[in-house]
Amino acid sequence: MPIPRPAAGGGHNGAQPSGEIRMMGKSLRSGVQIALLAAGLTVAGLTAPAAGADIKTLKFANGPLSQRPDPFITGICVHFGIGGEYNYIPTKTAELVDEIGFDSFRDDLAWPVFDAPGTPPGVLRPTRLFDFMKLTKAKPLLILSHSNPAVDGGVKPMNEAGRTAYADFAVRAAAATRSSNPMFEIWNEWNLTGGQRPPWLVGAGVDSDPRAAAHYSALARTTIAALRTTEPTTTLLSGAVGSDPGWQWTQAIVRDGAIKNASGLSVHLYNHCEPDVRTRNATDIIDRLGDLQSRLRAQTGADVPIYLTEFGWPTARRPCVITQTAAADNIAQVLLWSAATPWMKGAWIYQLKDQGRSLDELEENFGLYDYNYNPKPAACAVREAIKLIKASTTFRLERPFRDVFILQATTPQGIRLVGWTTRAEAKGTLRLPNREPTRTKALCNAGPAPASNTIALGPEPVIVDLDAANVTIEVSQAP
Repeated sequence: MPIPRPAAGGGHNGAQPSGEIRMMGKSLRSGVQIALLAAGLTVAGLTAPAAGADIKTLKFANGPLSQRPDPFITGICVHFGIGGEYNYIPTKTAELVDEIGFDSFRDDLAWPVFDAPGTPPGVLRPTRLFDFMKLTKAKPLLILSHSNPAVDGGVKPMNEAGRTAYADFAVRAAAATRSSNPMFEIWNEWNLTGGQRPPWLVGAGVDSDPRAAAHYSALARTTIAALRTTEPTTTLLSGAVGSDPGWQWTQAIVRDGAIKNASGLSVHLYNHCEPDVRTRNATDIIDRLGDLQSRLRAQTGADVPIYLTEFGWPTARRPCVITQTAAADNIAQVLLWSAATPWMKGAWIYQLKDQGRSLDELEENFGLYDYNYNPKPAACAVREAIKLIKASTTFRLERPFRDVFILQATTPQGIRLVGWTTRAEAKGTLRLPNREPTRTKALCNAGPAPASNTIALGPEPVIVDLDAANVTIEVSQAP
């Protein structure tokens, strides 16, 4: 079937320096999902047991919970390295990144732009990206990306000369950005780029295929080894995995040493065009990540640090409809679940604002804000979710039913519970037996709901604060 073309991305100040500086695009991933399913292949992860209508009892205590080994990183994708025509305004973007409370922003540090011929000595490109880094407190996650046709072997570097040149670029880029204390991601969606048809790759691939896992692993090993000589403590992420049915390509690069000496594995996940609309949500993303970790744990014998460096839901009117409210709920759920999952190290939402004005183009409608920086519901949901995460030091997550989640977060006042369901149709109930009616608050509701000891759960997380040392709750899900 025809595959949607990736949307074109601009280079420095909107000028595209090479034919491969493109946004690989969530519109492409939509086509990947639909075509894979048409071919009888699944893109889903674990399938949890069907929920029943019984009642389950959970007990919580205001005591020590499991401490994360390191703080969870909340991140946002922006476009100053490429995409100069997307109306990203540096000062406004920095204001919102800091106001929402993001720890990090993610952007492209494109190889052919950084090394553009004729660049005056002392000038760093992309200029807009380097200027933006000075405006925000958020830590950069820079994608060392894009083929460089000016370099021998630099068009998808797969030979020794190309890999050496790319690694040299990475070392110089790290030196140029050191004052901003950045993190780095090695390439971007290698398994989806290479001019092949169809554009996705199922499995590890063969040597003749430029998308093959072995080619990426060789690049990652060379680059990480070079970077570790000068940046021994910098966060280096390997993988940047695009759509990968069954995680076969991902397992292959891990087996080939692509994450050796890296800080962790980075992956990208989208599900907004799944034919089954019931899977276009956060729970599906959560289950895919759980499936990935289960496979890697069996393969390596330990949990692998995972960074979700792209995820999100577009709010276009077609062809795959996600309401603005559903997108807000989904993103908040992923953030809360991730913060309570120790091997999840960070999550970067794609993206801060819409990159276009058309309401009918998927790629143009992923923003927390619209093209002109007007907030969508997701802006509030993300702000409040991050505020909740940062106000808590430890977490405990329970999943009593397939579609019901209960998160305990530590607060100085007592016990805080946050509950939600996968989607509006999956109705849940949280009961506080033998307790006085309690006020609750929806994540983005300005005021508390009427006091009750029977609390309806839906996709918008509900916060229950209890001034108690211990509490027993009953949870049920409608069949």
